[in-house]
Amino acid sequence: MSEMTSLARDKLRRIAVGVLAAGAALVAGAAAPTDALASSTTTPGFTSGLAIYAKLPEGLYYINQTDSSFREVGGIDVRVNANILFFYYQSPLEVAGGAISFVVAPTLVDISSEGSSHDFGLYNTYLAAQISWPIADGLRFGYRIGGYVPQHDSTALAYGTIEQRAGFTYLKDGWQATANFMYGNPVGHDSRLAPDYFVGDFSITKAFGKWGLGPVAHMSKDLTSPGSNYQKQSQFALGGLVSYDFGGATLQVKLTKDVSQKNYGGKETAVWTNLIVPLWAPEAPLAPIVTKY
Repeated sequence: MSEMTSLARDKLRRIAVGVLAAGAALVAGAAAPTDALASSTTTPGFTSGLAIYAKLPEGLYYINQTDSSFREVGGIDVRVNANILFFYYQSPLEVAGGAISFVVAPTLVDISSEGSSHDFGLYNTYLAAQISWPIADGLRFGYRIGGYVPQHDSTALAYGTIEQRAGFTYLKDGWQATANFMYGNPVGHDSRLAPDYFVGDFSITKAFGKWGLGPVAHMSKDLTSPGSNYQKQSQFALGGLVSYDFGGATLQVKLTKDVSQKNYGGKETAVWTNLIVPLWAPEAPLAPIVTKY
């Protein structure tokens, strides 16, 4: 393969920044360098398999999320490894019967493309607050408002994103099902380069003792065109999940593959992991001492 030009390397690097775990899918396509090159800030698929809107016992939880993805764009291999340090606090607060929780998630990424060196750095940190209500036996509806902080690292986006999420989680008799729908609106510096977007993550798993198994799926679609030459992107992927409960920590492993894609340059294959670990819970109050006389 002939040596890539600096412009081609730059385009591929911008593509790769978007294949991040929790990141955008930046695509050059046939557009000129001045055209809009960004899509959804949230990577489709990251919430599948997780009981997003379940009410957990009060406490702080850590989810170490990883994504190793591969996509061939114009005959060039683009690979991304990402590690999200996801902290989730289930508070004791309730509003109108809804349980309140909070999220903060910084992300580390390593990006490489064929014929070019690795880039390692931070992606945009995610912050959010969530509320979820019980609506039936084992079924909860949730809403989350949050977004991504603008950052100027070489592996991040200079603009921010306000993102709203809503969906359902079913958790009963060893079954866990989640449908999570996300709408993102880029804001701030250079946000004109990115479209509004929609993302959907889906999963159904069944526990068999300490093991869990089930299908997962995700999709995404650009809702607006930030430039006259911008080519809207969309994708749909299917895969499977297997999990194991170690008794205090749970490990999930997923494999997904694009069934269809439009304007991403090629179909993506991704391997994901979620290691879920409770970090802290409030101490139970001591039982009162009763003395009989």
